[in-house]
Amino acid sequence: MTEFFSALMAKLAGAPWLQGVVAALATFVLEDPTTVGAGLLVADGKMAFVTAFIGVSAGIALGDLGLYGGGRLLGPRLAGRGPLTFERLERAEGWFQNNVIQAVVFSRFVPGMRLPTYFGAGLARAPFWRFAVTAIVASVVWTLILLTATVALGRQILPILGRWRWPVAAVALFLLVLLQRRAGSRESEEPKDPPVVSSFEFWPPWLFYIPVAFKWLRLAIRHRGLLLPTAANPSIEGGGFIGESKSDILDLVPVSERRWVARWITVVGGEDVDVVGQAMREAGLDFPVVAKPDVGQRGAGVQPVHDRSELRAYTEAFPEGVTFLVQEFAGGNRPGCPEDHPSGLGDAREAGIMWWRRPGDDEGLISSITLKIFPEVRGDGRRTLGELIDADPRARHIARTYRNRHRGDLDRVLDDGEAFPLVFAGNHCQGAVFRDGTALVTPELSARIEGLARSIPDFWFGRFDIRFDDLGDFLIGEDLKIIEINGASAEATHIWDASITLREAYRVLFEQFEVLFSIGAANRRRGIKPLSLRRFLRDLGAYRKMEKGYPQTR
Repeated sequence: MTEFFSALMAKLAGAPWLQGVVAALATFVLEDPTTVGAGLLVADGKMAFVTAFIGVSAGIALGDLGLYGGGRLLGPRLAGRGPLTFERLERAEGWFQNNVIQAVVFSRFVPGMRLPTYFGAGLARAPFWRFAVTAIVASVVWTLILLTATVALGRQILPILGRWRWPVAAVALFLLVLLQRRAGSRESEEPKDPPVVSSFEFWPPWLFYIPVAFKWLRLAIRHRGLLLPTAANPSIEGGGFIGESKSDILDLVPVSERRWVARWITVVGGEDVDVVGQAMREAGLDFPVVAKPDVGQRGAGVQPVHDRSELRAYTEAFPEGVTFLVQEFAGGNRPGCPEDHPSGLGDAREAGIMWWRRPGDDEGLISSITLKIFPEVRGDGRRTLGELIDADPRARHIARTYRNRHRGDLDRVLDDGEAFPLVFAGNHCQGAVFRDGTALVTPELSARIEGLARSIPDFWFGRFDIRFDDLGDFLIGEDLKIIEINGASAEATHIWDASITLREAYRVLFEQFEVLFSIGAANRRRGIKPLSLRRFLRDLGAYRKMEKGYPQTR
């Protein structure tokens, strides 16, 4: 079939408009495989990029409008039949009136969701022009991304395959169809066992955050400010969105509340280890401690430091003249911790608590609790660490991260029953396991976090990263040590729990950004200015450059 399609396009090379028509019609059968196939034809010189782009985009847009139109035409005939009661249709119509843009963007980038969402939008009489414009823009963006990526990849691979290029392409497209069907049905399947990873947990970030980017743009237009979130926390540099200092934020906690904060000192990269040791003693710090960049994201450069030699190595490895923190080793990863909490999450030793206070509200809200578990593998006396990582049902999905971190131990055979921790930093991208603990929130914990948050001047939105020894004591606000306070860039990280669906993850993130923009808008009315785009890009570039020099995360 692929060879026939290729031969047909080659014969139509003199009539680009016919090529475009064929590509458009093919999208009515299979969208993404057609886009990929057109991209391969462009890479092989049998089709112009503009022809492929216009043809595929037009076909997809017509298909989207056709699904909507079908639902609109059949609506009156189906109303009142079976589960489609008039009451349900009325509720659906009200929902689509307020959420048609989010629904269209979400379903465009999630396999298997487009047909029911677009048909349902027509059935519920969603606003046509809002639907049409959003659907066309989303399809054009997706087509451009997929087509461009395919052309770039095809130009590298097709010459290598030679005369086998189209049989191989046919097999690849067939596998793509199977993958789409599997991904599209996974959301509706009822798993027999608790999932080890979610269907989207290890997607590339650029793919996962596409719907979030559309949501951001819509909120920016509504509130007339692209970077309003940088005004969310006036007391923090840039609202805590980029380039903020961890130590400066911790310094905002008043002395009366410092007992809940893990002690720290700041150190400049390249500093003499004797000077650092003296500063540690003056601050009451003793080994082990934690070293981490003062300006850092996603766990970059975080390491446990057990003795003077490790401290010297970290100090010397850190970029000279750049500040890092040496912090109290508070809770978490200590041996002998009890694990018998009724929730079944007693092995968690760190939590991320998302808190915000909407403009005009007297009290804030804990919107999310993420409990963090630090995975390990256990030896059997036969297999190497590398083999154990590859065999672990979860670790193998992020094996590259673990292997890079522990490359010096990959060939070591672990003794029978020997535990080998895979990660220290409590970050999902570094390999920590996240579990949703939001339902465990207690009035005592809410009161403790409310008091801490309100003690920080002009703090409205953020996440408290906390370590503890006992989950039960933590949940009543008695056993906690704050290790970081994150501002506007904070995320409700419980969405990375393997049991969370993609729909729920986007719902949580969309709500979070609704709140963040509303807080930024309220602060702007108070005279707080968000960062300019130029300043934001400058800070982002400076951080990316600085991050490259950070030591390996542990």
